[in-house]
Amino acid sequence: MTKAMEKYYIWLLLALGEGRPEISQLIARYGTAQKAYEAFEDNTALLGPELTAKASGVSLEKAEKTLSSITADGTQLITWESEDYPAHLRRTENPPCVLFAKGDTSLLHKKLITMVGSRAVTDYTASVIPQVIERLGKEYAIAGSLSEGCDQLTCMNALKFGVPFIEVLPCGLSSTYPAGSRSLRRFLLDNNGLLITEFLPKTGSGQGNFLRRSRIIGGISYVTLVFQAGAKSGALATAEYSSAPLFIPPHNIFKKEYSGAVNAVRNGAKLYITPASIDKAYERALKAETEAGDAKSQKAKYRPSPAKSAETDAPEKKSEEKASPDKSSGKTYTETDFETPEQYALFSLIAASTVSLGMEELMASTGRSAESLAEDLLDLEITGKVHCAGSRYSA
Repeated sequence: MTKAMEKYYIWLLLALGEGRPEISQLIARYGTAQKAYEAFEDNTALLGPELTAKASGVSLEKAEKTLSSITADGTQLITWESEDYPAHLRRTENPPCVLFAKGDTSLLHKKLITMVGSRAVTDYTASVIPQVIERLGKEYAIAGSLSEGCDQLTCMNALKFGVPFIEVLPCGLSSTYPAGSRSLRRFLLDNNGLLITEFLPKTGSGQGNFLRRSRIIGGISYVTLVFQAGAKSGALATAEYSSAPLFIPPHNIFKKEYSGAVNAVRNGAKLYITPASIDKAYERALKAETEAGDAKSQKAKYRPSPAKSAETDAPEKKSEEKASPDKSSGKTYTETDFETPEQYALFSLIAASTVSLGMEELMASTGRSAESLAEDLLDLEITGKVHCAGSRYSA
């Protein structure tokens, strides 16, 4: 995109203010920032008297001068019309019209996973963070912040293990938050990291900006992992802004530092067991988004080997019709509704039980490991065949 087009995005920010939902509404209505500006000039934008008065005081020439000063130090603009604009973020409510960026913008094309946590880090959480990051595939990039506690520890371990890190700021790139983070931020950029923000360079870290940042951190990724969160932790706000699958590492359920995370699990968050959990959730979320509205394409099927003849298939199909009912919906599933026979057997076990089953009970009944069960249970959850409440599973 040329600067001739970028100036219209800067005009919208100056005229209406960063993070205002009216900006995304205007662009959605008119298609581009330029057409939104032209609608304002033609008195057809219908912004209301207060915003109209504010916007009238901002000229396009001022936007051009502001743009020149922003890009003078190498800052890049990623707008709605840019190929680098994160696809998942574009689909969130009130997505930012511009991301100001410094660093390696190609990271936005990696598999993005949001990692956040509270400021007071327990010894247990401090031991979990490096283990999770070290085992993360190199095709991933982590999105988060440099807030004290879990977030800074996540960034430092990402740098240690060579996993790309994207910091989302609650202020402009010319400001510094939190205090004392300047050295870590410089080290991040020196190691092919990325800084992004929706705020103009000189904007400070006002109170409302943290919630605006949370919607970006939560909305940019296809998977969210909260390491630690108390009942009122801001880390949960990030998860609330996200439509992505939410993972929580297993915690001590009796410690107040994890009370918010424990409640999230009760409300449907998934327990992080292995990196395979993240991989499957990412692929499922991406598939569901790209194939939205096509129910058949979101439903995995298990099929017999092509080498089998029609005669050998017939007895199997007859046995498949001896299916397990889903007691909550009344739906009857057959083996063809599952990705593998193991998933079908696992579902049948859960569906046949009169009570919800925990991991240890499932391991004892199937003879399978927790790791292999976790992968199939995640698939069954995502496809809506089982429900997890308090780490216990029911059909």
